[in-house]
Amino acid sequence: MEAEEDMTFMVRLPADFPLADLQQIATMLEQEDVFVPGYIPPDVGMYDLMGHFYGSMMDNVSVVLLPDRNIVSRLAKATCGCKTDDQLRLAAAVLAFAHCLEIQIEPSIAYHELGPAQGNVAAYEELARFRLADNSHPRGWIDLALGRSDSISSLDAPLVVADSRDLTKPLHRWRCNYIAALKIGELELLPLTPLERTLKLLDWMHDDFILAGPAVIFACHYFAPSFPRKRLFKGLRSDQRERALAGAANAAWDITHLSEFIRQSNEAHGSNTRFVFASLDESLRRIARTLFTATSEDPALDRLGTALADWWPGDQARKIATRLSEVTQRCREPAWYEQQRNSPNAIPEFIGRGEASLSAWSPVIVGPSIEDTSLPIERTVRCTAGTSHRRA
Repeated sequence: MEAEEDMTFMVRLPADFPLADLQQIATMLEQEDVFVPGYIPPDVGMYDLMGHFYGSMMDNVSVVLLPDRNIVSRLAKATCGCKTDDQLRLAAAVLAFAHCLEIQIEPSIAYHELGPAQGNVAAYEELARFRLADNSHPRGWIDLALGRSDSISSLDAPLVVADSRDLTKPLHRWRCNYIAALKIGELELLPLTPLERTLKLLDWMHDDFILAGPAVIFACHYFAPSFPRKRLFKGLRSDQRERALAGAANAAWDITHLSEFIRQSNEAHGSNTRFVFASLDESLRRIARTLFTATSEDPALDRLGTALADWWPGDQARKIATRLSEVTQRCREPAWYEQQRNSPNAIPEFIGRGEASLSAWSPVIVGPSIEDTSLPIERTVRCTAGTSHRRA
């Protein structure tokens, strides 16, 4: 066997290139592990500077960063001179790293998320502020990330964004993911085991809805007995049921970020473009990594079962992976497709039923009268919503 040849790779950097600072920032990002690559990264990893230089200069690779809203909104607010915190420093580190390595940032889903809630004016103002941050000199963001300053200052007025899209109109993908999120919330509130919830969701997606991969993987983590799922579905058991609906909408946007990440990564397969998902939410990054595993080449079934085994008992993880494989391969009856063609209002009808189900749930206090405080009060819950759905 011939010995491998040693190769020397030299990079000529500008005299003012902040190499030492960038290495500190790379270490900071690696410790938090904020990036999820939509491709198999080089052996040196995602945060190695020479790996990025080599990929860009020798292999002509371009990297596109897809940040979620928790990064984008913090960077936009920073342009107003707001005081920093640990999360903003981490977001500043992401921006500085991308600036210095000529990584493109595409935040489009984040603004589609803002538009329906706050309107076009707010969405475009924040988009303009983000573009201002993205076009500013990286030195200010480096200093902010490394704790040398407490705010960004001396930025010009927001750039004008030449875009006529109506950001208040929900994306079709989000509406589908919202339906799935409502169903996930409904199943969570029913007296079922985590495994029963997951299997029922898979059967419902096959029989009544669509098999939405990102929503499935989200649910496989959310329902998992050992997964740190805090804040994945906010307000689900709130007495104010509009908070549960807002939580479902927020979960649907998280799923939409993940679906966009996978879509872009799949479409870029075989090209020189690489996509990377970035989030300050550790739970969301974990889901993204499993999602990438589940959508990789065969044998995806074994890899998915292994990934889920971190949060499920081994036999249950394998059962979920097997059921997912079965429903993926199971043929639908011709009548199912006929019903789809004859149901032009299926999506709003699904949304209406899902919202009604979450809105109908309420906590119930069972115990002695309010005057008798000598006995402990038992708190139980009542779910008045049914679980049946007619086909779309």
